[in-house]
Amino acid sequence: MNISSIDSFYFSLIRVIDAIYMDEEDLGDILYFIVTLATELTGAKGATIRVLAHGSLDLKVVASYGLSKTYLSSGAIDYGKSVTEIMQGDIIIVNDFDNDPRIQNRPAAEAEGLCSVIGIPFTVSESAYSILRVYFPSKKVPPQEEMDLLTSLGKLSCLAINNAIIGNLRDNTDAFK
Repeated sequence: MNISSIDSFYFSLIRVIDAIYMDEEDLGDILYFIVTLATELTGAKGATIRVLAHGSLDLKVVASYGLSKTYLSSGAIDYGKSVTEIMQGDIIIVNDFDNDPRIQNRPAAEAEGLCSVIGIPFTVSESAYSILRVYFPSKKVPPQEEMDLLTSLGKLSCLAINNAIIGNLRDNTDAFK
């Protein structure tokens, strides 16, 4: 990794931390910024942040970048298995959509131009989990620096979501309505 990439990573992390700390930006804007950074800094096609609320098997997309609405609603990943992996904290790397049995809808992935995905799960709170998924147009074996960056961005998304939940509890509203 060259110096300009490291500088970009650090600048990006500082920008996200400032946005969360200052609490002046909307949660949706912060999460969109995070998925945009995850995409652009890794050379990906797109990224999502999905949240799994307690008692639900629905991984709700709360932020996305670079992916069509058609693809996002296609069910391209096995949600039942994904939910289990998320709750166990397992990192999901699907390096070859064509040959991995976890991919439910290969035609949708192919139409979207996707070949691989990295999914990093996080615990947001005692009753909520999230996953940062980054999708690539080719097979991907991520270097450790990218995994560290994605992990940091995912943790920051959890912090932003948790802050919004706490703020909304004070306001007696739901952060994801």
